[in-house]
Amino acid sequence: MCVNKPSENITPFPDDPNNMLGSPLYIEDIRCQIEKDFGIAGFTFSGDDYTELASLLPELLNEVTKLRTTRNSDWMKVVFRVDLTEKQYQFVKKMGGDTHENMAKAVLLREFQKVHTRKQYSRT
Repeated sequence: MCVNKPSENITPFPDDPNNMLGSPLYIEDIRCQIEKDFGIAGFTFSGDDYTELASLLPELLNEVTKLRTTRNSDWMKVVFRVDLTEKQYQFVKKMGGDTHENMAKAVLLREFQKVHTRKQYSRT
């Protein structure tokens, strides 16, 4: 569970932003952002030790699957909150393979972009 709100938890880049991309603090900020955006659905990650972006995917996939199949109106609110555009959403729906997994990956990518952008512009 995130102790601080994501905006308070975001740590700015050091001089070389590429050094932060895979860091535990970066992954933690992304996890917190996902929990914030999925708050309407009451979702939180069960663990605290996520060492890479892909480690967030299994739990996120379970939540996306649950929301899309049993609580579609909440899912659409989450999509709006995550800020997936209609174009992105429709593109992912039309991709081959498991739609739930593709949606979870799209959400993870969008959350990464949000955190990355926030970190990039918070540098001094």
